Amino acid sequence: MTNQSIRNTAKLISLSAITVALSACGSSSSNNDSNELAATANLPSMIIGQVTGVTSDSITVNDHTIAASSAEIEIDGNNATLANIKQGMIVEVETNGTSATEIEYDPVFKGPINIQNDQVSIAGVTLSNLNSSDFSQGQLFEISGYSHSLNSLTVTYQAPITNSQSELEVQGSITNLNQQLRTFNLGDLVINYQQADIDGTLSNGQLVEVEGFYNNAIFTATEVDAEQSLSFTNNIDTELEGVITFVNNNMSLITLNSQWQVSINDQTQFEDGTTANLVVGQVVEVDGVWQQANNKLLAQEIEFESTNINSNTTNQQFSVAGVVSYEQNIATINGIEFTFNSQTVFEDGLSVNTLDGQWVELEGTYNNEQNSVSEVELEDDTSEINLTGLVSANQNQQATLWGYISEDNSLTQYLNQTVELECQWVASNQVRACVLDD
Repeated sequence: MTNQSIRNTAKLISLSAITVALSACGSSSSNNDSNELAATANLPSMIIGQVTGVTSDSITVNDHTIAASSAEIEIDGNNATLANIKQGMIVEVETNGTSATEIEYDPVFKGPINIQNDQVSIAGVTLSNLNSSDFSQGQLFEISGYSHSLNSLTVTYQAPITNSQSELEVQGSITNLNQQLRTFNLGDLVINYQQADIDGTLSNGQLVEVEGFYNNAIFTATEVDAEQSLSFTNNIDTELEGVITFVNNNMSLITLNSQWQVSINDQTQFEDGTTANLVVGQVVEVDGVWQQANNKLLAQEIEFESTNINSNTTNQQFSVAGVVSYEQNIATINGIEFTFNSQTVFEDGLSVNTLDGQWVELEGTYNNEQNSVSEVELEDDTSEINLTGLVSANQNQQATLWGYISEDNSLTQYLNQTVELECQWVASNQVRACVLDD
């Protein structure tokens, strides 16, 4: 795995093992320590999660205490030692089955904080679990943690950046793209990419990683990565923990930390729960194999942790079916825009090149700024469609959901409610007989 791909992976997969630090991080001469290290035989080839313990010769990640005295260590793209690894960092550990061979750490953010209404954020992402309130507007911080929505992150490690000339790293979803001025926003942060190297295609809604420098409230980019490809070996066995941030209708696909797609099939085993426990906010540990062809992790086992994250900043889920129009990187149904990104899963042989004019079902998450698509599927039966989201009033004071109006006023009873509905499709953007989907 190249350094760049590892850096992309570590930043993209902001994952966390939200578990209590193991007590066995004591003397390396004790029999208990020897027994713990011996018990880590048959480790997954890749372990990604939060560091909960470090000694002079081992590291604890996802409840594994892993021998690491011979491991190559890299922090933020630079060679380092095990002593530089700190508790709370989200790391990527490659193993040979019995011990660590490589340990990589790259922060999720290195950038300026924004303070507004007692909330602290970086690049539009609200930060929680900060261990101090002693901040100043625009102060530079290094942050590691796990996401539980597109615009919220729980901090597991933080450190101030004292060198104002340091190269910084931020990530997020593009808004307000101006291709003439060559600027866009990541939340409140203005990105100037006039002199930047661009990898991939920029569009509103696209997830990007940006490197550059911050001065006078402008982030000047040197690199913008819109591809975020994961260079894992096909079928590599992988273990990760994270927060479920999306579940599709048939529970065959979940998203962890708003970024990592995990597919579920009939062979997936469950521990301490069932498919009924696959809900947004649930913390899970996933063991699976990486499927390079479709950019997903196939879950072999999902273990449910006792932790459930309830956040007032989480995104809402949506589902909408209809004829999609696709032009210049923008997909619309009933005139409403939906955005795709590098994590969007296209089923049934679909792609952006074959999408226009198709009857499809889009599922994903939405907030005040965008509707981000997690999965796209062909819709075979158009007589009845599923609609999930907020019923609101249009300019004619009609109840509407994703641009649909009901000829029999069956949507009116759900006005200003977030609901899951089954509706009969009539024609164009008209539906009828909308009822709650039990």
